[in-house]
Amino acid sequence: MASSLEPAEAKESTREVIHSLTALEQDLEAAREGAGGADPEQSQKLRKRITDATTKASRLRATASNKHAQLMEPVRTEVAQAILSRLAKKKEDQDAFAMADVDQDGFVSRSEFQNFVNDCPGNFSKDQLHKLFDSQNFEDYLDDARVGRLERDEFMRSVVVFYRVSRPSVDLVQTMGVAQGKLVRKLDVNEILELIEGPIKEINKVVRVKCRAMRDGAIGWATATGSNGVVFVEQKRVHFQVKSTTTLTDLLSVKACSTIRQLKEGELLEVLVWEKVDPTTGLRRLKGRALRDGCVGWATIEGNGGTVHLTMV
Repeated sequence: MASSLEPAEAKESTREVIHSLTALEQDLEAAREGAGGADPEQSQKLRKRITDATTKASRLRATASNKHAQLMEPVRTEVAQAILSRLAKKKEDQDAFAMADVDQDGFVSRSEFQNFVNDCPGNFSKDQLHKLFDSQNFEDYLDDARVGRLERDEFMRSVVVFYRVSRPSVDLVQTMGVAQGKLVRKLDVNEILELIEGPIKEINKVVRVKCRAMRDGAIGWATATGSNGVVFVEQKRVHFQVKSTTTLTDLLSVKACSTIRQLKEGELLEVLVWEKVDPTTGLRRLKGRALRDGCVGWATIEGNGGTVHLTMV
């Protein structure tokens, strides 16, 4: 049943479970404080019900978060392509965050976001933008802290689209079109690319994208789909798997962050912000959303001692 709930329904169900959980905890506390203390058998039953309610709430929260991501990712991608199209027309490197942050306070407000995106050519509605970033409830997709403004990393999620190389020896070239220009390098299978411009469909039905290779920063054009429909690089949500227990934190900086929770071996993180180096420790870290419960935060890819915590899957 939980997997069929809409995000708002799952959220309401989670609230009901949490309300029941609070009541159970109050019952347990009252039993402890009663004359002679809590009956052991009664306490054990209450603890089991608390554990079951906690597990149910966690599952519902994860269901709502994952379903919401499925609904909002196409909208986020459409907005990202619209913003990138606007930047491409400038014919020079542009800082989208600086363009959107009109009052230059270091944050993008709801109104700044709406105004900036509305000036970009895209096929999305006001209601969709509202759910992407303009709401003070569960439906808000970009504002992880629910503070009504976006920091640079949060805003840049609305600009980033990842592609994954799906066939061996795909050419990354300087220009699009039949001539294609000089070869930049060959792309390896499963390499991750960040969209810069496109996708653009040529007259021969070939679809090309201008992209940046996350491995080394190489930039060029790659064929996304051939004239016969063969896919060479495809748009993908990128996931990392936890290989050894590590901590999910609220900030990039290990020294300044607070712990959200521990990530257990086998868990999956969807990448929201590609890996960055923590300037305080030199650790490579990424921002992701845990599929188990929807928690969003930063995690270390590899420790200073060489322990691998996260690997791409």
